[in-house]
Amino acid sequence: MLAKLRDALPGFLRLKPFIKDFASTAQIVSQVMEVLKNKGLDPSRYEHCHRLSETLPKNSKVKKHLQQWLQRHLLIQQQLTELPLLVSSDIIESLFGNFKHIIERSPQADMNRTTLLIPALCGNLDKATVTQALAHARHNDLEIWEKENIPYTVRKKRQAFFDSVESQKAGKI
Repeated sequence: MLAKLRDALPGFLRLKPFIKDFASTAQIVSQVMEVLKNKGLDPSRYEHCHRLSETLPKNSKVKKHLQQWLQRHLLIQQQLTELPLLVSSDIIESLFGNFKHIIERSPQADMNRTTLLIPALCGNLDKATVTQALAHARHNDLEIWEKENIPYTVRKKRQAFFDSVESQKAGKI
């Protein structure tokens, strides 16, 4: 069996050091990713991940880029919050999954306007926060903001066109 492998993959044994280094690098990077995905990035997790990266070979490009990434994102975390910086798209994917579930109830919903629901799906909004938001958000202000910030979709343009045609047919000009 070994002879057949050597015939099929000549020179494979010469790659043994490369394969060992590659496997070791992949294992260390996987450990770093596991920590960041499950616990986020903060100063203590930075130290842990940096120590892991130090076990990579001295001249490793992966080590250099990983340490630069950790340093850059630790600064971002420290500027934004005291909480760990989330390092995963899972939360965003879950948020958009919830968003899709909500808009499925209204197939004619205007996507541009409906995206305004997304902030309401973030965090834990209590009754007082929602009540205050509703008390301070006048419908007229929302319409003005919408006209200034949300471009007309094809559906909106089509609806406006048909509304004007219907009003002309009924003599409502």
